[in-house]
Amino acid sequence: MAYLDFIWTEQFAFAVAAAILAGTVRGFSGFGAGLVMTPLLALVYGPVDAVVIMMLTVLVGGAQMVPGVLPHATKRDLVPIAIACVFATPAGTYLLVTGDPDVMRRFIGGFVLVSALVMLRGWSYTGRRNAKISFAAGVVSGFANGAGGVGGPPVTLYLISSDEPAVVKRANIAVASTVQAILAVIPMAVAGVISGDVLLRSAVLLVPFVIAIILGGRLFSRATDRIYRLMALWLLVAVGLTVAFV
Repeated sequence: MAYLDFIWTEQFAFAVAAAILAGTVRGFSGFGAGLVMTPLLALVYGPVDAVVIMMLTVLVGGAQMVPGVLPHATKRDLVPIAIACVFATPAGTYLLVTGDPDVMRRFIGGFVLVSALVMLRGWSYTGRRNAKISFAAGVVSGFANGAGGVGGPPVTLYLISSDEPAVVKRANIAVASTVQAILAVIPMAVAGVISGDVLLRSAVLLVPFVIAIILGGRLFSRATDRIYRLMALWLLVAVGLTVAFV
């Protein structure tokens, strides 16, 4: 089947490895799939296709987590974030589609690196928690998500810094990232960057991604609140530093 020839390439083997790593991170922590997949896929497919493939894979594969975690999610944080992403994500997508590919690839890598450095310093949000702050986090996250598929850190830092137990943090982050993926795919479809080839690559990568999510979820079930927080932060640091030096 000529249309599946892309499977037997080094580039696709690299993409599968990125999907497995991203799925494991997502299943364990509820976030991080974009930070892993997008920069790595951009190395072989370019920034636009990388973001589209990641979004489609995360949307379909990550959505299976939502029913299980939704009862633990908190509307007071998620609703303002979702509303902000509705407005900010299309603006980021426009920049991704119209911007210079090399510049956008550097933006993706730089955003991941900055996120990693913030995590490395042990920063956490300690200010007020209200609808306005949640909305602001959603604006930054939505724009970065549309522009490079790396919108996880702003919202993740905000949500993971709460006093809620790990199961609630993980639920909020998982639901927020799924909503972000939905809101990113829509303007991408309107922009016409979701081709048949991209859909096929996403569909094939979905299999190892979902399997890895299940594995990551089992790892989470054995972790304490303290281990969860440490692992979630250090996974982001490791990914950011790795991508910065590729």
